[in-house]
Amino acid sequence: MTINKPFVRNSLIMLFCGSALLVSVVLSAIVLIAQTKETFDRLVVERTVRTAASDLFSLLQDAETGQRGYLLTQDPAFLKPYQDVVGRIGPAEEKLTKALGGLPTQKHDSSELYRLIDEKLKELAATIDAAQNGDLQAARRTVSDGAGQQLMANIREKMQAIIGASDTAIRTNVGKHASISDRLQFIIIAAFIAIFVVLGGAIYIIIRHVRSLTEARRELMRLNEELEERVQERTEDVVRANQEIQRYAYIVTHDLRAPLVNIMGFASELDRSLKDVRTYVLADGSPLSAQQVIDARLAVEEEMPEALSFIRSSTSRMDGLINAILKISRDGRRQLKPESLDIRDLAISCIASQQHRLDEVGGEVDLALSSLKLFNDRMSIEQILANLVDNAIKYRSPERPLRIKIEAVRRGRLVDIIVEDNGRGIEADDLERVFELFRRAGPQDQVGEGIGLAHVRSLARNLGGEIDVRSVPGQGSAFILTTPTDLSQVLRSMSA
Repeated sequence: MTINKPFVRNSLIMLFCGSALLVSVVLSAIVLIAQTKETFDRLVVERTVRTAASDLFSLLQDAETGQRGYLLTQDPAFLKPYQDVVGRIGPAEEKLTKALGGLPTQKHDSSELYRLIDEKLKELAATIDAAQNGDLQAARRTVSDGAGQQLMANIREKMQAIIGASDTAIRTNVGKHASISDRLQFIIIAAFIAIFVVLGGAIYIIIRHVRSLTEARRELMRLNEELEERVQERTEDVVRANQEIQRYAYIVTHDLRAPLVNIMGFASELDRSLKDVRTYVLADGSPLSAQQVIDARLAVEEEMPEALSFIRSSTSRMDGLINAILKISRDGRRQLKPESLDIRDLAISCIASQQHRLDEVGGEVDLALSSLKLFNDRMSIEQILANLVDNAIKYRSPERPLRIKIEAVRRGRLVDIIVEDNGRGIEADDLERVFELFRRAGPQDQVGEGIGLAHVRSLARNLGGEIDVRSVPGQGSAFILTTPTDLSQVLRSMSA
């Protein structure tokens, strides 16, 4: 199995990027969450400090309010709130002390604050005691001399320092918290975009991979179909080859046997004539009858020359048949040499070699083809074109000037080279017979052995192609040579 290295490489890159991105997002989120928790805890502590300081100062103000109300009205009802407040100041101080202990960096001198609070509480308690003991004027003088007011001013200053520091810390941490939230939001958005990009890239890679797999599957199906077609073609070729072998066997046994029978018959005739001559020659002066002399003369003058002539004719016929078979056999054994060639140039060369014959019969050739490149065997294509043009000239119609048209049509990996004429045409029953060895169709008014088109078919099939014909009697014929555009691929396939 072949590994798709680009897909594996790109998948690993996407996986690494996605993993790195996920780790970065998680680590950033952990850091930012830790910072958020830290700022939140600081906010809680600062808020607790501020609340505790505000509550303590509020209690002192309530105690002072109760004191002054009692001194002004002598109403014992003001003592109840005062006493409640004074009882809560101690716990409030403890709460503030505990809250201040939770500050990691900010330090406040709470001992001075608590000292001032103690003095203020003593001042409040002294004035109330004086009023309860009947010395209201002394209590009011204590209040009006401003000592208590100064204590409250000092306490307020201390409290405001604590509350102000807490407010500043709260604002700072709120800003940090907002900044962290913005960064976390930015990271989330950026991570979303990055994940979308990585996911999009992964989807793109997967789609490309699936598309390449689909294309590979289609290509494999196409190759399988071509393989099936090639197997079928090879099977048909084998069947045709077997049929050709059978036809050649028939030709050898039939066409070669006929002149051989003639030779044997006339050899017997020579033997009989030789007896008459031998009787005359070997008489050695013995008397011969008149009939013996006549038979001897007849043998020498007529019978023997006639037999020798027929034997010579038959042996010549056999020699022609054997040479034709050897020619086709040599074509099948000849090593094909694919090379780059142009069909138009080959056609022009073929017409030039036959131009003198075309001029004699007044024929014209229409090269209805443009430059078309092939990678094929030049000699085979030239011989096929030469034979087809030669046939068109030989079997032209006497009723009209000869017109030959040569064209080529490319069909994928194949090309059809068509040689069409306006000659005699071929009967439907003879369309296949014209390609058989030593078989001729129509009037036998032309010299030939009937090997031209058989030779053409042999050459075409050697190229991995075929030759076909369509014809209308009295109107003309069109021979179609189908051959590969690249013969080297066919040869590699055959060798494989």
